[in-house]
Amino acid sequence: MHNPHLLHVFTDAAGKYGDPASVIIDEGRRIPDLERQVISRMLNTGETIFVNDLATASISVVHPQGEIGFAGVGVIGAAWLLAKLRNEPTTEMKARDGKIVVWHEGELTWARASLTVMPPWNYKQFGSPEAIEHIKLEDMTGEDHTMVWAWIDESKGLIRARTFAADWDIPEAQGNGSGSMVLAAKLNRSIEIKHGEGAVIFAKAALDGHADIGGRVAEIDES
Repeated sequence: MHNPHLLHVFTDAAGKYGDPASVIIDEGRRIPDLERQVISRMLNTGETIFVNDLATASISVVHPQGEIGFAGVGVIGAAWLLAKLRNEPTTEMKARDGKIVVWHEGELTWARASLTVMPPWNYKQFGSPEAIEHIKLEDMTGEDHTMVWAWIDESKGLIRARTFAADWDIPEAQGNGSGSMVLAAKLNRSIEIKHGEGAVIFAKAALDGHADIGGRVAEIDES
């Protein structure tokens, strides 16, 4: 199936956990749009990133329902993979809605995006991280695209969170880039989120209605 690169984005420091992402190199955009949607559904890793041009880092972010402008998990994964394939840091990518600024800081890959392209997220704050741990999937079936969160250490910006989006056919997401960016903007600070089973997401508010998202990436070896 067009040899996708399968990645885990927002891993912990040991390269474990994280959210799956898929990236397909499609120089010249030879795969038709409808086929891209079919591939995205088959891969079942949320959005699939299609690289239309390696040299210019032109990408398409494809959801099973069509192309969108931004997806935190996929964009971070693609930026990391492009740096690996081109043997140079990725500084920007071109997507449907324009330029996406990206950069690397040590083992973290970062991206910046406007909050206007983020999907709507609902937030529920709990009093302790233990309360987040005790939530069961059946408790959240009536909640639409909701991130539940609690402070682990507010002074250090450490957060425990989980995301439920059964209305988007995702009972529980292991990574949530856009939701983390919006939360950082709401809190107007830098945060580090322990998300899902063990993913680690970094996010911070930026100027002019933007936010930054960062994380570690590991490629899945299927050999």
